[in-house]
Amino acid sequence: MLEIIRAVARQLVFSIFLDYKYIAIYLFIYIIVKARLEIIYGFEHCIHGCRTRNIRQTMEELLLVGLLTGFFGGILTVCLGIYIEPEGLQSFLITMVILALFNHRFVNPSYAGGLTCLYTLIFNYDKIHIPSMLVFIATVQIIESVLLYLTRKQDNIPIFIQHKGQITGAFIKQKYYAVPFIFLSFSVVPYSLLVNEITLKWGTMFKNDIAQISAGTLFFLVGAISVTNYSSVSISTPPEEKCRNDSIKYLAGSLILFILAFFSSKAEAVKWVGTFFTLLYREIIYRYGLYMERKKQPLYTAVRRGVRILEIIPGGPADKMKMKRGEIILNVNGKPVQTEDGIRHILSSSPTFIWMHTEDPSGQIKIYEHKCYPDGVNDLGIIIVPREWEVTYQVDEYENFTIIKNIVDRFRYMK
Repeated sequence: MLEIIRAVARQLVFSIFLDYKYIAIYLFIYIIVKARLEIIYGFEHCIHGCRTRNIRQTMEELLLVGLLTGFFGGILTVCLGIYIEPEGLQSFLITMVILALFNHRFVNPSYAGGLTCLYTLIFNYDKIHIPSMLVFIATVQIIESVLLYLTRKQDNIPIFIQHKGQITGAFIKQKYYAVPFIFLSFSVVPYSLLVNEITLKWGTMFKNDIAQISAGTLFFLVGAISVTNYSSVSISTPPEEKCRNDSIKYLAGSLILFILAFFSSKAEAVKWVGTFFTLLYREIIYRYGLYMERKKQPLYTAVRRGVRILEIIPGGPADKMKMKRGEIILNVNGKPVQTEDGIRHILSSSPTFIWMHTEDPSGQIKIYEHKCYPDGVNDLGIIIVPREWEVTYQVDEYENFTIIKNIVDRFRYMK
């Protein structure tokens, strides 16, 4: 085990900081991720007036999480005997880049790996060991599902959309995780700066599927960085709940994929089943979830009496009073309110004590009180759902962000 840990640590550091073979691919993925995050944070700035996080903080977190998950994930993949040749690894990364041109949601190993496995089956490409690829995808999805569950309360960006002819508050979540991955290989790229060897002395998951494997066989380690992308829109479900449900579904799909990968080494037909499952299950989860969000009654619609809270800004008076998202503020300091300007007018004198009556989604009336002496309160720290808003978004436009389409539209505009 100590040999595995050392070898994985060496390959992990090399793949992230010193391996220049895939630098063009990494730069392209970085540009896509950065551009997408700029758009998302632009939504937040438009509604909130500021950003809760910046690109640098997000990228630092992405790298840190990648280092941790890549280390433990690499130990797992090596112990399981995940096998791929460097040429197959390159095919996988190139496929991911091509898919990223068509839709930002396709920046994910499940799509690129599924297409790579499909190509292998159709054209008998011998550089990809399909059971290994399926296990790799399942491993990354498990890591992603755990990270999604742990960060389900973070990065919920409020937006206003047109839903069934009325303005509705909604939340979008865009999460990227850079996950370095390590594979066993019988060969190493000739121009590699690191020749990282490991002796296989244990039984692996696919021991009988690779004839060359035997006790004491010498392997090379190869690695690269993959990016997994989670995208969602919450209209009729609280964003934390939506993210939690998706993470559970991804985890269940990953476990099914593990089972298919194990049996795919014993039956050719299961390879086809595992390949199509890899390609489709994540897309089905996404499409069904979006369909249900649109079908159900939205949670954050504008109201005729009072103002509905869309989001609570951390650290503000509303957050300190434990107010909840979706509640309707009926009055402030005994004065009825109908707009954000009305609230701002009541608080213009910076009262040191405020009380409010609100109505929660179940119709129950609540009373909140807050003392702020001697500074007073001039802002509740909330985002409300307005009856009118200059800029609203279409969910389809947000979810189907396409680089190729944007380039074509830009050239049309120039003409």
